Amino acid sequence: MINASRPRYRLVAALAAGTLLVSACGSSDDETTDDSSPATEPDSTDGSDSADDTTGTTEDEAPDDTTPPADTTSTSDEEAPADTTAPTDPANDAPLELGRGVTDDTITLGYVHLDLDKVREQGLIDLNWGPQSEHAQILAEHINATGGVNGRSIEIIPLAFDPVDASSAQAACLQLTEDNEVFAVLGALRGDEVLCYTEQHDTVAIANSDMTQERIDRSTAPYASVNARRERIIESLVDEASAAGLFDGRTVAVLSTDAIEVATDVAIPALNDAGVSVEFESLIQGDGTVGGAGAELAVNIESMRARGVDTVVVVGDATIPVNTFIGEGFFPTLIFTDQGSATAVAGRADLAPFDGVYTYGGTTPSDRFANSQFQEDCAAPWDEANPDRATQDPAVVEDGEPNHAVGLLIACRSLTVFTMVAEAAGTNLNNATYAAALEEVGEFMLPGTNGASLGSGKYDAEDELRLNVYNPDAADDESDFVEYTG
Repeated sequence: MINASRPRYRLVAALAAGTLLVSACGSSDDETTDDSSPATEPDSTDGSDSADDTTGTTEDEAPDDTTPPADTTSTSDEEAPADTTAPTDPANDAPLELGRGVTDDTITLGYVHLDLDKVREQGLIDLNWGPQSEHAQILAEHINATGGVNGRSIEIIPLAFDPVDASSAQAACLQLTEDNEVFAVLGALRGDEVLCYTEQHDTVAIANSDMTQERIDRSTAPYASVNARRERIIESLVDEASAAGLFDGRTVAVLSTDAIEVATDVAIPALNDAGVSVEFESLIQGDGTVGGAGAELAVNIESMRARGVDTVVVVGDATIPVNTFIGEGFFPTLIFTDQGSATAVAGRADLAPFDGVYTYGGTTPSDRFANSQFQEDCAAPWDEANPDRATQDPAVVEDGEPNHAVGLLIACRSLTVFTMVAEAAGTNLNNATYAAALEEVGEFMLPGTNGASLGSGKYDAEDELRLNVYNPDAADDESDFVEYTG
């Protein structure tokens, strides 16, 4: 077995892990091209209406003489001085200590999403999820129209970022936390990018990507994901794949381009514990470019061939591995730990030549589309506002047309989790009350799935996970991946 060093380079690829959640056949251009600019420019004071503005009467507002005269005990309501104290929490009559980005009337949220134009320019994946900023705005308006969050309206600041350029995600973080002073950020918070919010800027994060225990431990602000935690996915995948006999008599390699630490610390030990000997570790360090990573992988493919590798466990992003495997004519059995990127690749690459393609995660895009809560909470508000751009089953979206179902589900799931926890936190909304509420969620219904839970020590929501297999004979109205039944 070759023991690769622990490189610190992390390739930021276009479709990493749980950001995708649900992916479908890609298409060409997005409907809108201005997602990189915030749709809302809040007043400069929106993010600073915090405890300093609401904790009580200032010295300037107080009367000079605070000793009441003896005959004021019977003063009528009309004669009483105006109440200048801070708003209170009805539950305990204590002054509100509102978090940054929270006022008496509004909660300001950031919503980050992939700039798919940039993804296409890199030649990675040709996907069209429609106007992602608009999806989030419409859903927020629906929440506001139905009462908001404890009477407060949600204000969305959407930002697109280039997933291939780490500096783009960093710039989005600084704009939302320092310039706009949002209370929380939702959406495509991939890899260590989330730590800019939760560790460096003490900002609540609800991610659409998978999370790791290390990132949870480093976060000082509340942090949850709608997707399953990466370690839980990998450990469950190894258990189910082993029970299904997928490793029996096989020569196994582990490959990772963007999750090297997870590959070495979680995937390989899990395989060893299951009695699987890992014969080769292809942990791609790269040089910061897509081409460099592909070239390094091509060399490792030759080593895999020489060692008789016939099964490759792909940890993290699947884009570069599949493209390079196809280019090198190397078609082993592939077992992906990330279903989102695997299904995205299936939308543009022919996976039929591979000796079986498996992945582990939630239900298929079509299953998620058919979910009743998705239809009610996500699709219906959009369809009502945009009858000429109604959602469709991802399996039947034609090439060149936007897949609104995917874009809506990504926004809807994170907004669902955020609002549910914020409601439970009460009117006194700040990081401390939000964290306390997050610990007490329990089981709940998450759009697109039949099982989800959050609570003490569990901050990854989705529980409905299964082993899926690629269906090379799928028709246009069928899913590329179906549940593996043996």
